[in-house]
Amino acid sequence: MDEIIGFLKKHVNGKTLYTDEITYSLENGRLRGTYSDQKSLSNMFFSKNRWTMDKFIVSKEKIIDTETGRVIKEEYSSSVYRYSIAKSLSTGELTGIMMLAASSLQSDPFPAESTAWIAYELRYKNEEFSWIEDQVLYRDQISFEGKYKPVAYRAECRLFLTGEGLVFEYEPVYFDVDPKTLKRTPSDSKFPRFVSKERRR
Repeated sequence: MDEIIGFLKKHVNGKTLYTDEITYSLENGRLRGTYSDQKSLSNMFFSKNRWTMDKFIVSKEKIIDTETGRVIKEEYSSSVYRYSIAKSLSTGELTGIMMLAASSLQSDPFPAESTAWIAYELRYKNEEFSWIEDQVLYRDQISFEGKYKPVAYRAECRLFLTGEGLVFEYEPVYFDVDPKTLKRTPSDSKFPRFVSKERRR
């Protein structure tokens, strides 16, 4: 815990990272999306066995139907996600949650509204902090003709240093979810690794 807090204080708190535009596919390639953002990791609070952190994201996303060329989603948004992590007294393991705290989006429904992720397998080694985020229940993902479907995702996350500064890697795997049984099956949606980098002047 002390090593993680030291790393976060020295190298992460207050930093802004940038994700260059990436392309992804939904619905077995029928829908194609582009995404870019800038994210700030800040507002950290530390105690002996607990820490919190805000992830403020300003993003741009566009999804088109590749058969018709129709734009089915185009959004510019800002959102705040809050991590709350604690050290278990029974096991010594670090676990926690991440939740949406606020967003500028006014759409109804907003896909990440009332959802949460659990964070586990938090590890620090060789100036690299890694963890897994696993979505609880499900969220809405846009599909054909303005309709939505229930999905969930699990992501491997890494914060580490390079000669050019701080890097945040985020590698998600998506699942379709049966809303009655909550059973997950691998999704046709394919996302690449999201890489956000510090820009030094």
